Amino acid sequence: MSTGKLMCLEDWRKARFAGKPPGISTVRRWCNEGTIPAKRIGGTWYIDIDAERNQTGMELADQVLDSMRSM
Repeated sequence: MSTGKLMCLEDWRKARFAGKPPGISTVRRWCNEGTIPAKRIGGTWYIDIDAERNQTGMELADQVLDSMRSM
């Protein structure tokens, strides 16, 4: 994963979800599973904002687009 602009997990949660954001443990699990493009630096998770912006939400389409970008 190439690293674009990074945002700390807590700031991303508040910016991404209006109203009540998902719990921090849920979002950390998404990071661990690779559901959202994240990078762990030390003990802190950061979201790659550029990579997240380029996701379609469809796993296969995202894989194809990601492989095309790396060509």
